[in-house]
Amino acid sequence: MRKFSIAIPLLLAGSILYWGCKGETGPPGPSGDPSDRFEGFADGIKCATCHSSDQDTTYYVAGRVYQWSSSKHAIGGDLERNGPSCAGCHTTEGFQQRWRDNFATQVVNEVFNPSPPGCFACHSPHARGNFTLRDRTPVTIASFIQGVPDANFDYGKGNLCVKCHQTRTSSPMTPKPDPSKTAMTDTITITSSRWYPHYGVNGQMLMGEGGFRFSDYTYTGNSNHSSNAMIKQEGCPICHMAEASYPPNAGTGKGGGHTMNIRYEWEGAPGSVLTGCKTSGCHLSTFSSPDYISEASSLTGGQGVQTFIDRYLDTLYALMSDTNVVKKWNVGGSSKKWLVKSAAGEVTVNASAGSPLKIRPAALAGAIYNYYFLEHEGSHGAHNSRFAVELALSSVAELRKP
Repeated sequence: MRKFSIAIPLLLAGSILYWGCKGETGPPGPSGDPSDRFEGFADGIKCATCHSSDQDTTYYVAGRVYQWSSSKHAIGGDLERNGPSCAGCHTTEGFQQRWRDNFATQVVNEVFNPSPPGCFACHSPHARGNFTLRDRTPVTIASFIQGVPDANFDYGKGNLCVKCHQTRTSSPMTPKPDPSKTAMTDTITITSSRWYPHYGVNGQMLMGEGGFRFSDYTYTGNSNHSSNAMIKQEGCPICHMAEASYPPNAGTGKGGGHTMNIRYEWEGAPGSVLTGCKTSGCHLSTFSSPDYISEASSLTGGQGVQTFIDRYLDTLYALMSDTNVVKKWNVGGSSKKWLVKSAAGEVTVNASAGSPLKIRPAALAGAIYNYYFLEHEGSHGAHNSRFAVELALSSVAELRKP
């Protein structure tokens, strides 16, 4: 009788492995390059702990991957930003480089054939044998406002998120906006259409830092999110990765979990994952919408904070693109608009090296800074309602001064 061996293909980490008869042990291979992407395997790790033939019931890896496939990390993270100054946040491989360097810099080697921020950006399950986070150390966030010190972000698990969700250090914020430059003889010359804080400013917004505070406006503080004990301990995941409740879509990849989406659409109807919001010590069980009428309602006139911020962003844009408004503050009474909108709807600063924007008093340029801080932050005020509302109110008040 002939004997046969059966080879069973197993898809693992992008390679096809075959299990068959075990041969003789070969000689040791050469030491690997420590800068290589391969991180090795934990002693005693067993593939079947996570990768079963039918359904994994320990970490639900397949389900988590499906959820992640609907996340902005997977489909909206600008993967083509794989150059040295961007790949450290926009690609898994670049993020791993930063991790190996203890996040000492955001600049990494250019990544060839990158993958979007995924499982192996936040976790190293094969090397650790579990899904603990790579890093939870506090984050120092650089300040781009003159006279304002760097911020220290320390929100538990959220520290890993803010390794990227912060203003990047290579942002072209020169010269820096300066709250002390309030005299009509103080001039700022802006020479870049990208004179604004980079998109991922969520960390600063949550803690109430990073926005431009005008010296003659009284700011009254932050919303509860900034100091809430549970948020300080669990950070961003407590809301963005809370499991959606059933009905209608618990763990189905529409919202919550590794989608990280608070808002989602279910059978054509909008919905929100508010499980985390209703954690003990946070909102009441009656909480029903991210566009809530917050503790800052006296400032919003009773409007939901997200509705208010969206309306005030429109107002700010209208003021800074109104020649009758900006010429009061432009050097020489120029009618040069501060903001312009492309046919595609993209709003940019109306400045370049050949056609600079000159504003006086220089502190008034803080209105441009705050417009982009609020617009790029993306939560429409939900992360820190009082801080966001007062940044909008103060910016509009400054532009409307007689």
